[in-house]
Amino acid sequence: FNYLYGKQAEQFAYVNIPKALIHEEAFSDVSLEAKMLYGLIMERMGMYRKNKWLDEQGRVYVLYPVKEIMEDINRSEASVSKYLSELEDAKLLERVQSAPGRPCKLYLRFRNQTSRKWERRNSN
Repeated sequence: FNYLYGKQAEQFAYVNIPKALIHEEAFSDVSLEAKMLYGLIMERMGMYRKNKWLDEQGRVYVLYPVKEIMEDINRSEASVSKYLSELEDAKLLERVQSAPGRPCKLYLRFRNQTSRKWERRNSN
């Protein structure tokens, strides 16, 4: 392994995770792996939004097959299912079956008042 010099760190891609998921007590039962998955889904959501993948209510959704998630995070199907369930239990994700044999539509959710509260508290 080598040290990073100057702007070398800019050559890497990053996964963004809302800080509230890390700092807020409401999300303390959500594993770091599930939070990372939230960030990966969020990344895809940006691409889908640009391509206007919207449902009839105008909400952005993502099609992210479990097998693809397994490859992306190098985890088993059981682990991926657990992480998705954690996000659902925390009300951060909603899975909607789109059609038989097709992946579920994934809708990310977030409590706006939680993120605003955390930002206000830490803006000083």
